[in-house]
Amino acid sequence: MKNKRIIIGIVLIFTLALQIGCSGNGEIPINDEENGQGKEIMEEFNALVEKDTELDEVIGFIGQNISALSKENATTMIDKLEEVQKKNLPKLEEKYYTDSNLQNKMFNLYKAEFDINEINNSDDEELKDLLTETKVSGYKIETAEGMFFPIIDYEIYKNYRSYVTPDIGHYINIMAIESTNVPAKDGALVIGWDDVLDRALNQERFINQYPDSVKINEVKQLYKKYVGFSLFGLNNTPLFSYDSKTMENDAKSIYMEAIVRNNNSKIMEILQEFLNIIEQDNYRLTDESETYRENVLESIRS
Repeated sequence: MKNKRIIIGIVLIFTLALQIGCSGNGEIPINDEENGQGKEIMEEFNALVEKDTELDEVIGFIGQNISALSKENATTMIDKLEEVQKKNLPKLEEKYYTDSNLQNKMFNLYKAEFDINEINNSDDEELKDLLTETKVSGYKIETAEGMFFPIIDYEIYKNYRSYVTPDIGHYINIMAIESTNVPAKDGALVIGWDDVLDRALNQERFINQYPDSVKINEVKQLYKKYVGFSLFGLNNTPLFSYDSKTMENDAKSIYMEAIVRNNNSKIMEILQEFLNIIEQDNYRLTDESETYRENVLESIRS
């Protein structure tokens, strides 16, 4: 169990390891232009969060009131919701491991095709209560190494996209993709090389369009991870064969096509130079290409 929890911790880092820094005194800043009803809403929201109100109540409050706010304060509200969800996630995770039989119950009931919307399929009240808490608190269930654990469900954030600033709308799209289809499990990529590049390009667009966004550091971290995927793969999905040291054929074809289609992209420049290097050795990994990709990751600021 201990080893599996370590593996799950690694998976969580690969899926949703982005953290938000709290403001110095924990207060939620209220935009100076907000007044009247909007100001009252933000003050009430601040009070809810400060007294550690249950997340389902916080989410309900947001749904009822976000339309009355300026985009700036709506953005602040959603930023705080994400922060609170990340803060509370470890406590919820622990509930999945306190009962040694819980994981077996979930596996026997749901197998690998887990759907949190099928809560009522279980006759176990304790399990139903936990799954209900998970869902109404804005989380979903992910699996790895035969274990079940919660992650933030960014699909629910799509309900807020029309109320927030454009950069946060873009951020929500990026993170919804990550939580709906996690990129890696059990030390292997579970998305294709084309998806790796598509996600990296989307993250790169965010970085270029919104350099001053409150989410810029989070997206830069995610982008660096995907550059790593594109140059290294993962232990169980390596870009280069462990035996022959040759590049994976599908990846090579996909990379070449992507480079042609996408101009003015940093990651495409990186891949073009990388392909130029390995082409000289029949697309085999050498000391030169190894040094190049390590230097690339080292140079990316996150």
